[in-house]
Amino acid sequence: MKRKDESVPSLNMVARFKKLLKEKDREIKIYRKSIIKKNRTIFFLIREGYEKKLVLLYPNDVEGVSANFISEEEGKLGGFWNYKICPCNRENANELRKNFPFTRPRVIGLTPAIGCGDRIGLATPGHIRAVRKFNVFPVLAQQSIREMTRTARTPRDVLDDVSWSVFQEGYKKGFASDADHLKTEEDIKSTFEAGFTMYTLDPSSFVDDEADKDDLKTLKEKFERIPWFDLNCDKEKFLDMYLGKEFIIEDGDNSFKISFTEENLIRAAVKYSAAIAHILRLKRFLDRLFKDKKYDLEVSIDETESPTKPLEHLFIALELKRLHINIQGLALRFVGLFEKAVDYIGDLKEFEETLRKHVLIAKKFGPYKLSIHSGSDKFSIYPILGKIAGDMIHLKTAGTSYLESLRIIARHDPELFKEIIQYSIKCFEKDRASYHISTKLSMVPSVEKVSDEELEKVYLDRNPGRQVLHVTFGSILTLKKGEKWIFRDRIRKVLLDNEEEYYETISKHIERHIRGTF
Repeated sequence: MKRKDESVPSLNMVARFKKLLKEKDREIKIYRKSIIKKNRTIFFLIREGYEKKLVLLYPNDVEGVSANFISEEEGKLGGFWNYKICPCNRENANELRKNFPFTRPRVIGLTPAIGCGDRIGLATPGHIRAVRKFNVFPVLAQQSIREMTRTARTPRDVLDDVSWSVFQEGYKKGFASDADHLKTEEDIKSTFEAGFTMYTLDPSSFVDDEADKDDLKTLKEKFERIPWFDLNCDKEKFLDMYLGKEFIIEDGDNSFKISFTEENLIRAAVKYSAAIAHILRLKRFLDRLFKDKKYDLEVSIDETESPTKPLEHLFIALELKRLHINIQGLALRFVGLFEKAVDYIGDLKEFEETLRKHVLIAKKFGPYKLSIHSGSDKFSIYPILGKIAGDMIHLKTAGTSYLESLRIIARHDPELFKEIIQYSIKCFEKDRASYHISTKLSMVPSVEKVSDEELEKVYLDRNPGRQVLHVTFGSILTLKKGEKWIFRDRIRKVLLDNEEEYYETISKHIERHIRGTF
């Protein structure tokens, strides 16, 4: 057991360092939760102006730990002590992860989880403060390739920002990193090289949505063209495996039956078999990269036109099992609408009834977690998720943390917020193309008609404003004039000027997601 005064020498040395800089007219903020000692070297994070830096304090006779960190400034702290001030860059992030395993992501398996995407790179301390209060595992580095492209960030940028934030908060309970919506081997390779531990494969471009409407003749013609060789099967063997089979799915008092007829089997096969073949190709590529090391695998089929029927879910689960594709999560296209930035739109009773069936299938033919994509702000379904499947849910959030960041801008720099609104409205029609949302520009009030006091309510508490801001994040965060960011740096400055309020705002919002679900 640690003695109560064990950290006092470290705190005294940190105080001496702060005093030394103050004597040089340099004001710094010290992140006290980050203070940690290893091999007689004291590590901690500071912020000087708007830049975060790593500081190392160590005696004259200590070299090893500090030697590999790249410094921008070194000096004497008086007596036998030295200091190093190091930039929070890629090289030092790599060294941080080597020295402090808690700053590295890890595999989570079937543990219930919440994904906390961060598009600006500053929100993670707020996410950590939320998960600390609950028994849920955080996926702190969660970003899709599409989001990275739209924010001009690389997989390494995403993971490095999280590692520094985990160190800043002194969070040692572990986290995962989700490379979301991966479609190609190139996407996988770049996220693997960055150090991601979870891979969400998205075969949506191989899903045949027309199969829901095709007549039987068309379906049979398409059935012949399924890539049977890639699926380690031929059509005769395939038909024999499924045709006429009845599957009883039960758990306690809950049970239902699914039977494969010629039509519903062929329809499911035409719709999903090419996608399953693509998943198999990408999974084999991942296996070659990881060799014998473990990673988490999720499959995402949520971006389809129609909801995933229980029979289709069963078909996918059986095919994945047949092909020895072991998954930890599956994202289905649930009934109702999961629009960005707003609550669930649909019949809650129908959602609950179909969710029960999907849960039973996932338990019996997995087990694997059900992943809820576009899970932000779906407050009406969280109690249903918690009641039916709280121990096997992976809830993904991302854009909602960006919106909560803008809440701080609205409160403290209304002029900047108005500029963001005006540019978001200008970009909305272009940026909405890849999203299923209901908002039309006619629903969004002109910023000239809204007082500074009403900005937050009008644009962040009402659905139209939220959706406009949500889908235009990439345009806002990447707008440049020459080499200068138009919005990004100004947003970051306001957030850092109001850092504690920002973290608490993020934390409270994420807590609302966790409290009802897990």
